[in-house]
This record gives sequence, C-alpha cells and structure tokens, in this order.
Amino acid sequence: MKNVMTILAVFVVFVLASCRKTEPAVTTEIPAMGVTDSAAGILVAENIIQDIIIKNNDPDNYWAAECLKGMHRKALVDIVFDLAYSQKALVYDFDTNEKLTVRQLKQFEKKEGFSRDKIGKIQFVESWYLNPDKVSITKKVSSIVLGYEINTNEGIYFPVFRMILN
Repeated sequence: MKNVMTILAVFVVFVLASCRKTEPAVTTEIPAMGVTDSAAGILVAENIIQDIIIKNNDPDNYWAAECLKGMHRKALVDIVFDLAYSQKALVYDFDTNEKLTVRQLKQFEKKEGFSRDKIGKIQFVESWYLNPDKVSITKKVSSIVLGYEINTNEGIYFPVFRMILN
C-alpha cells in the first residue's frame, strides 16, 4: 500500500508540474502604436527628421561621389521650385512658418549670394511604415526643406523654404 501511495504521489506531482503555466515565447512582433496603413504597413516612426547632403563639394571625396552617383540634384531642385511657383505645393518660410507667395519666392531667388546651384542639402520630415508580410519599409515624406550653402568651407546651409507634400 505504501508503494501505491508513493507512486500516486509522484504521479500527482508530475501532473501538477506539467500543468503549470509556462513563460510566453519571445516574439519579434512589432507594436502597432495604433496606426497602420493597409498598403504601407505598421507605423514604426513618425515625423523623423533627416538631413541629406545632395551635393558633393569635394571632388577628392570618393565616398561622397559614390553615395551621390544616382542623385539628379538639378532636376530635383528645379522640380521643387516649379511646384512652388505653380502653387501645386504649399511653401512656407522656415523660420516664421508663414506661407510664401510667388512674389516672395522670386525675391528670394534674386537675393545676393543665392543660386539654385548652391543647394546642397535637403531635409525630410517623414514617417516610416514596416510591412512584415511584404518584408518592406515604406517612407512617407510629409515635408522637405532645401538648404543652400552660405559657407562651403564650413558646410553651413541656410534654409530656402519648407514645402508641404500631400
């Protein structure tokens, strides 16, 4: 009888041990932050600001030349200005956030020292969406700021204007 009780006690301990709650497995799920875009995915970064150099001023800088070999800077700058002049996109003064008129843009372009060729930086405000099903990241740009060089030796840029994108 003692053996039966021992076997029964071991059996009960075994059953109870096997029924205990186990720790959840570690997952790589991405918190949705409550926002998704059915085409793009899950919002993982909102209003990230990135400054990008778009003009290489140092012909000996091989890495910068390599990074910018696919950049069509003149086309980009001209299209942005065309969008501003046609008022297809709204543009604002960077410092005051006041809407700029076509007349103000023309005056800005006539400023001493300004040249579209000096535009060497662009700042993006963007949101990032990760789509785990497609294994892709989509960036949606909400605004851009063009920057022109005011001192090429020190890499100082002055903002031209902020353009709001759809």
